[in-house]
Amino acid sequence: MRDLNIIQYLPLTHPRATLRFVKKLNAAGVMTILDLEDSAQDPFDKDITRTLKINARNNFLDLVNSKTWVGDEFDQPIYVRVNSINTEFFKEDINTVLKIFNSGFPITGIFLPMVESYDQIDETHSLLASCRQDNNGFLEIVPMIETKAGMQNLNTMLKSDDDSKFSKVHYGHFDYCLDAKLWPFPDPEHDTFWQLIEPMIDLILDYKKTYIHTPFPFPNDPELFWAASRHLQMLYPSKDVWACTLNSELSLSLETNNDQKLNIFSPDTSEKFCINEAEMIRNNFLDGRANRRSFGVSNNRFIPPHQFFVAEEYLKKIQKD
Repeated sequence: MRDLNIIQYLPLTHPRATLRFVKKLNAAGVMTILDLEDSAQDPFDKDITRTLKINARNNFLDLVNSKTWVGDEFDQPIYVRVNSINTEFFKEDINTVLKIFNSGFPITGIFLPMVESYDQIDETHSLLASCRQDNNGFLEIVPMIETKAGMQNLNTMLKSDDDSKFSKVHYGHFDYCLDAKLWPFPDPEHDTFWQLIEPMIDLILDYKKTYIHTPFPFPNDPELFWAASRHLQMLYPSKDVWACTLNSELSLSLETNNDQKLNIFSPDTSEKFCINEAEMIRNNFLDGRANRRSFGVSNNRFIPPHQFFVAEEYLKKIQKD
């Protein structure tokens, strides 16, 4: 199923390696999101996070100034995820994006996290409007729905977009689960996962926008990735539904067993299971978080800090009760 639209996140910690990955993914027809947000943070230290944000922006500028790229060699879109409009990092991120866009580096648009109102999209659009060039047009804005308020206000945002300031919407499952305090986090094979997202996807497609799926959390499980992707395409047989990944091995993998359907089941919600799951996520996150990265990796699961924090809060609540 290589007609599946796939987009992958890439960190900006090592710009030369990032550019190599962009070229490799581009050659395979995979789009990229260069990340200034989650991959550039220490969730336990604000000062280190500020340094990491500065380094990520500088690395991005170094990447562009390296002259090791040619605009014509990229025929797949390249996006940049900036930090939320409510953070201290947002304006510097936007300034960096504008400098790089105006240098000729082929940025298609930005992913805007934690969007909860149309005003945030409108304000960002105004900031980006200054970078219009004769041949390049405007940078796209891709709002990310990652909170309960964002989900509740999505219909209003879509309805307010009379002049088409955005054409795509990205769902961020990890942040949404953190904000909604869901435990355990629903996984792609859980019925609760699909019950959560299907009304949102229906709404986005009703407004003729493209839906960009949440990142797949199991980097070493291509069979589940393709089964979940086939299920998504079965529900929504449209080019306006994109898959999202976090690692190139998955993005570049070939479809496995195209007759295999996604085995959807109801997750165990017993207290014993929830405690065991929380303890496993907490321990695996800390064990797998090498070099102060903002995420952990267990044997087969990508563990974001969002999941760690909800697990910690759940265990504290159980102990208190």
